[in-house]
Amino acid sequence: MALNNWLRHPVKSFRGWRSHRRRKNDAEQMKKKLPLREFVYLDAVSLHSLLVSQAETIPEAITQTISRADEAELIGSASTSVGSDLIGKAEAQTSARYKTGNSDSTQSSRKAVIQTLFKQLREQPLEFKLSAPEQVDALKDAIDIKGVSENVASAASSFVRGDLIEVEVVLAVDPVFKLKAMMNEWSVMASDYPEMFSSSGALGFLRDSEPIMKVLDQFLAGLIPVRAKAVNYVVVILDGVDYIVHKNAVDDLDLEVQPLFVTGVTEHLGFWKDIRRVLFSDARFTMLCRVARDGLHDTWTPVKLADLFSEVAPDFVDHINAIRIPTAEDGFAATASSHNVALERALTQYRSTIAPVGTSWSSEQQREFVALVERVSAGATDAVAQREAFDLVREQVVAQLGMEEPPPDDDLKARQEARSAKGLGLLPSSEELLVPTSAVSPVVADDMETSGRILDTEVIAIYW
Repeated sequence: MALNNWLRHPVKSFRGWRSHRRRKNDAEQMKKKLPLREFVYLDAVSLHSLLVSQAETIPEAITQTISRADEAELIGSASTSVGSDLIGKAEAQTSARYKTGNSDSTQSSRKAVIQTLFKQLREQPLEFKLSAPEQVDALKDAIDIKGVSENVASAASSFVRGDLIEVEVVLAVDPVFKLKAMMNEWSVMASDYPEMFSSSGALGFLRDSEPIMKVLDQFLAGLIPVRAKAVNYVVVILDGVDYIVHKNAVDDLDLEVQPLFVTGVTEHLGFWKDIRRVLFSDARFTMLCRVARDGLHDTWTPVKLADLFSEVAPDFVDHINAIRIPTAEDGFAATASSHNVALERALTQYRSTIAPVGTSWSSEQQREFVALVERVSAGATDAVAQREAFDLVREQVVAQLGMEEPPPDDDLKARQEARSAKGLGLLPSSEELLVPTSAVSPVVADDMETSGRILDTEVIAIYW
């Protein structure tokens, strides 16, 4: 039959075959061009706004589908109770601190529709200030940085609020959130299994750090600040001007480079996967963002609510920005002497506080105390070491005076008052955890200088 058609209508048959072949080729090319994209985070509100700004409207069929999904989700969750989450209040379907409710069929359908909208947005003729170029040739001279395309090298000053960027990153949370998550999990374990932590003095450390954690819990409820390191882009300085440059372009040049960090605050409920798999694994993802602040910066405020207190407590933002997790590699030589002195004074006041009023110390008792203080203050001054030092002083006082140990609440109050009065930081040093950046020790200041530059953004999507 097909051969007869060719013989009867050769021109028409040839045109039909050519049209069919063209459509088939176009479909194959389209399949090749469509990227394999799996989302781990998507801000649906930002997506809708951006899509409507580029297209006339969202198709009615899609809006109806989203509305039905929202209604079904509301009905399905109305009778359930809302549990507490490590990052704030979680959805009713959430049963774990880090879990996201993705098993529900309504959620899956709704997210499939949102992905369709994202695909429509990406098919729009968007202008990216920064996105992965198809090919990057190594530059022969540093001056060539000024003449290449924007996707290869751009002056930092050219990045203005609202610019769209798409960059591959090693995804990680900001140290503030990491500290908060670590301490909260540690507290839960210590509460459930106190015998595991009692010998190391960690229980006292956790009790002492509870006020800090409550502040962070209050300010970060439902929010997760991310600080992701760009994989293919670095920052170089040329003639006093900062440039964001593709790594491959400057590999052969003798230039000092700094890492580029992309920061932004995400919503916990916007994550589509368990955040333990996404945010704490140093995995590579692609981030689609809009620039929030012009240019590059040395610091940013991961706890946005802290800015609210800038007028009444000008140093509060600096306190938050300086929060970091102490590590075994931290060097405290620059401030060790002051820590030791503060610990000695705090132990002296603590001894006087827990002893009965009017206690008179003999020369032998005083020598024993001085020897003990010199020994415990000569070593580490972290929270565990402080706890052990206070315990030793309490045991010595009880043994010397033949008295009963003070009640735990009174003992804890005496320690806190001694720390506060003598300026003894809870963690290795107040400079290392909760002081303005201008007062940070030289070791930490050096770390901050080599930590890279920050591009502050509003995160729209994270995928791979």
